Amino acid sequence: MLSSESKFGVRALTDGINRLPVTPTQIRDLGLFQSRYLTTTYVDVEAQEGTLKIIQSRPRGTEGEGIPAKTRNIRTFKIPHLPVNDVVRADDVQNVRAFGGTQAESVMQKVEDKLADGKLALEMTREHMQLGALLGKVLDADGSEIVNIYTAFGMRRNTYEFDLANPDTEVGRVIDETVTAQRKLLRGTVATGYIALCSPEFIGALKYHPKIKPLYERYRDGAIYREADINRVEFEHNGIRFIQYDGGITGSKAAIDAGKAILLPVSPRLYMEYFAPADMNQTVNTVALPYYASREKLIHDKGWSLHMQSNPLPLVMRPELVSTLAMK
Repeated sequence: MLSSESKFGVRALTDGINRLPVTPTQIRDLGLFQSRYLTTTYVDVEAQEGTLKIIQSRPRGTEGEGIPAKTRNIRTFKIPHLPVNDVVRADDVQNVRAFGGTQAESVMQKVEDKLADGKLALEMTREHMQLGALLGKVLDADGSEIVNIYTAFGMRRNTYEFDLANPDTEVGRVIDETVTAQRKLLRGTVATGYIALCSPEFIGALKYHPKIKPLYERYRDGAIYREADINRVEFEHNGIRFIQYDGGITGSKAAIDAGKAILLPVSPRLYMEYFAPADMNQTVNTVALPYYASREKLIHDKGWSLHMQSNPLPLVMRPELVSTLAMK
């Protein structure tokens, strides 16, 4: 049954995996990252006065962009390739038929189940990589660095200390001073707000600090009327939406350190996720898709090998606008 190109070819399986429901992940649900789909397996990034700019590709033989008098700081980043493999064996669908359906339908259901499992693994990996990008280092599953954006362009990340162990600390003033300092770096970028992704230790110390606890309790009381399903470890104060980050994946090397938080300005096109096309004959030099899937017959006709992949690279386009909050 899997011999049908119309149902199980590269195009059909790729369409199928992209149509499957998206698994909620904490960073993606914040809507920070915008997607761009490339035709190349790399992305050229240029730093101009602290802003990372993607260089426009052009047809071979045509003129490129003019080079200004100053030296250009350009880096080429290879877009990671994330493959997932699975198998649908002949025995998996032997004597199995969907209720009221046909054998072809039962095979399709088995394939969709495998695609859903593969897509889930890829989506969790994207969450891991997006968190790494927000921390300044996109990490592979084994913890090795794929991209360290600060090292690549010789930038530094600001850290602001919150003395939350001191009951007399004017926390509201510290928050105001932090936002003011970060807004001075915007230089034309419009920030519509700020989000702080917090470790449990940081947000716990913050919301129960004597200067903040009464404000937090009033916020929570009001939240009952605003949103019944609001995150129980989330609140907003002085222009920052503080959220406990619980989206970590077991075994993930990307993590917010205990007692710390990431301060993120909310701004369009500040957080980008670039996708490269798959390494298949039908997809070379085509515009990328988020996910791909294909199948190949097993030896002796014992079933089919399923292959799924995604090729994403998340980047923060102005790294100096993202900072770290740290408890003293």
